[in-house]
Amino acid sequence: MKHKNMHEKLVASMQAIALDSINKAKGGHIGMAIGAAPITATLFTKFLNINMQDPKWINRDRFILSAGHGSMSMYSVMHFLGMLSTEDMQAHKKLQSKTPSHPEIDALDYVDATTGPLGQGVAMGVGMALSQKILASKFNKPNFELFNHDVFVLHGDGCLQEGVALEAIQFAGTNKLDKLILIHDFNNVQIDSKASEVNNINLINYFKSQNFKTFVVKIPNEKNLTKAIELAKASDKPSYIQVHTKIAKHTPYQGTPKGHNGTLDEKQTLRFKRKLGLENKMPFVYDYDVFEYTKSFWEEKEKSYQAWEELFNSYQKAHPQLARELFDLLKKEKHFDLSNLKFKQTNVATRNYVGEVLSYIDSNFEDFVVGSADLYAATKVGFSKQLDKNIKYGIREFSMAAINNGINLDAAYKTIDSTFLAFADYMKPALRLGSLMELPAIHVFSHDSYQVGGDGPTHQPFDQIPMLRAMSNFKVFRPCDESEVKHAFSYALNAKKDQVAIITCRQNLKSLNLAPKNFTPAYVAQSVIGDFDLTLLATGSEVQLALEVAEELKKHSIKAQVVSVMLLDELVNNENLALSLGLNKAPMYALEASSDSYWYKLSKFNKLDGQFANEYGYSEDGDKVYKLKGFEAQSIAKNVLTFLKK
Repeated sequence: MKHKNMHEKLVASMQAIALDSINKAKGGHIGMAIGAAPITATLFTKFLNINMQDPKWINRDRFILSAGHGSMSMYSVMHFLGMLSTEDMQAHKKLQSKTPSHPEIDALDYVDATTGPLGQGVAMGVGMALSQKILASKFNKPNFELFNHDVFVLHGDGCLQEGVALEAIQFAGTNKLDKLILIHDFNNVQIDSKASEVNNINLINYFKSQNFKTFVVKIPNEKNLTKAIELAKASDKPSYIQVHTKIAKHTPYQGTPKGHNGTLDEKQTLRFKRKLGLENKMPFVYDYDVFEYTKSFWEEKEKSYQAWEELFNSYQKAHPQLARELFDLLKKEKHFDLSNLKFKQTNVATRNYVGEVLSYIDSNFEDFVVGSADLYAATKVGFSKQLDKNIKYGIREFSMAAINNGINLDAAYKTIDSTFLAFADYMKPALRLGSLMELPAIHVFSHDSYQVGGDGPTHQPFDQIPMLRAMSNFKVFRPCDESEVKHAFSYALNAKKDQVAIITCRQNLKSLNLAPKNFTPAYVAQSVIGDFDLTLLATGSEVQLALEVAEELKKHSIKAQVVSVMLLDELVNNENLALSLGLNKAPMYALEASSDSYWYKLSKFNKLDGQFANEYGYSEDGDKVYKLKGFEAQSIAKNVLTFLKK
């Protein structure tokens, strides 16, 4: 095969070096690396507005590879553009390399999102497009279009079989996110079958019904791809470009499920390269003229970057206050102080205090985007003033979390979202990916126990908190009153690398206001004179219950101190704090209307048991269910006495 032009030679070289890298790694996904190369070659050279010296430039175009297994389709073009070295390509899938199996933001500055779990990249792209729209609405002024970047998402057939992508697509069309451009590597092949065997949706009609502009590229050459992307960029709607490709093209596995992943032997590799019109036999050795060809594209990208820099310099003079606000927003150095927050309510459900905190944030801080999965009336999470940053996600919990990952990745706003705790399970894959990327998203989960009552066991959570606590870079607060709600939000608003979940209740609780002024993960809520026989530990609504249990135990001459645990994982891992609370001095008994798995890590300090929730509830009044499940002071005191005799 002869190359008609240098662009064809670039694509061929990309396909070949992708195979070199996968062969050297002894495994990888050759299918998309080869099949999608024409897409990434055209997109990165002719369209993607980026800067190599300023990889996190705020107005750069974003590129998300939602089908993360096709990472070599991205790494290969980055290599020929000078963004990755030959050594980087040879280190594919190696420890601490810049070219891990799936793209990771902490491995390479040019990666805009960590991807791999299919579909989530689509939703994160939607989040980035939403962030762009919010930034543009606030900071763009006549003659000063500071924010006009596009968000490109390259995805495969599998991404559109994941519910999270479909939820996000509905959201994007409804909210007219015109800077979102989805590019579909449409090869109709997946691991077990043809894609058409498991999905017979007419995708063009589907996207049209979702208010997308649609385009089809049947022959993925430079000319056809360029035309489609140009039309998509000009659209006033989000766009979907369906590009018909061949998985593992020019290999023995072309167009078959076997082409999804694998390697080629030396003879197959040489035969493959000859079909591409490449004569070089040595792996990772390619003609210099390909690198020279790609250099020319950096000239245009640099001109665009310099023009934006000049525009922003003029903007600072014309709109100095807005420029300062933008600097503050992007620096991420602001401390969010809630010390002046005064609650108007007392002795109410902790979810009600959340509403007051959000009202305070609404009036004092510009840095947050908030919203819930159609539950503002129940969880109290929403803004009334900053309407453009009060997001109606609809009943789409999974995509809500994934969209918010995209907003946080966009590096301007932090997010606060909300749903019922029982529905945190819907969000888990996005929560996990957010933690992996160290994104400081905030999640408010309300209706936290059997006290939900009449809605029954489907809505009464007990197994969700352990799931949240199990994730790295994820902090879980379950406050007992307004003083702890304030601490939880102060921690969450100022978190840099940790997601934070704030678990709130539906039923009214007493305003204890025992928390110290300065935050500590756990504190003595009620002490005793002299030595104590027992430490009662509790979170949330069970702190009040623990105080009642302590009173019951007095009748049996048992002196129990009560410790309120705001952040269990930090108590478990902070020996100095645990010892300062005297957890080594007496047996411990923990109370939490949740499963018990994490609490037993405290048993390294002393023996421990507790009253926990380990089974489904009933459709009945919340107080009745709570007591039926053992959360009643007298019965717990009886259990404690038995425990102490062991």
